[in-house]
Amino acid sequence: MISDVKMRVLRLKPIIDIAIPSDFLAESPDNREAIRKIGYIGRGAAIFQVSRIIVYRHRLAGDRDKAEFIVKNLRYLSTPPYLRKDLFKLDRDLKYVGLLPPLKTPNHAPEGKPERGEYREGIVIKWDGYYSIAKIGDGIYAKVPRPMPLGTRVVVQIDAPTTRDDTYRAHVVPRDRLSIYWGFESEVMDVSKLFDEYSYVVLTGKEGISIKNAIEQINDFLSGDRFLVVFGSPYHGVDEILRAEGMENTLKKYPFINFIPGQGVETVRTEEAVIAVLSILNLIRHLHGSLP
Repeated sequence: MISDVKMRVLRLKPIIDIAIPSDFLAESPDNREAIRKIGYIGRGAAIFQVSRIIVYRHRLAGDRDKAEFIVKNLRYLSTPPYLRKDLFKLDRDLKYVGLLPPLKTPNHAPEGKPERGEYREGIVIKWDGYYSIAKIGDGIYAKVPRPMPLGTRVVVQIDAPTTRDDTYRAHVVPRDRLSIYWGFESEVMDVSKLFDEYSYVVLTGKEGISIKNAIEQINDFLSGDRFLVVFGSPYHGVDEILRAEGMENTLKKYPFINFIPGQGVETVRTEEAVIAVLSILNLIRHLHGSLP
């Protein structure tokens, strides 16, 4: 029987991805504040089981574009703490990662020895004949019957202990086949390519239709497998960004929704909008019947 704790990390459907603009840090006075904002995005994404954070570039961003900086810090945040020194070198962009909040998603494994059947994230550090040895914790390793290049990121499932106290037999599990939420991935993308992979997209913004008039559309999306939620920046709404790119047809194609009608402030910051919108979608998903 699955425990209540494990039930909370079962992967929810449909899978939700989010897209934030490369200039969402435009109002940050310094990198310390920028890192805090990135931390809020990461926490919000993890709380509501976002699978992918896309940082999209657009022409209105100009010199405010910080796409690489954002993604680099999001990747650091989502990486298990025991792998960070192996995967990230000294970098000025990572100077303030100590300000990032802990995620404690399922891939951030607890300290100690893994149990049979447990999933662990690792990195291949050496070969041993036909086997690969992956680091899956501080001083803990997995022996996988599959040769893989050094530095390969893997998710393994523990099969059994070996004769060594610090090494376990395991097999590789493709990330997209996991039945539990495994944190988020991050990447940079041009806005012109943002919609290529998705049949279901929700555009968010103050100028959109009220969420109370869009529940039926959202329910239709919940019958699918995956959808994308797109956010605007402090200075440019999603509608303004798409028009500047000559993508008016995209604006007409997908629902443009105001998830916070009657807001009491002039503008809602991107990191605030992410948490607000995802919490509403989570409630609708729950009422739709896809949550326990």
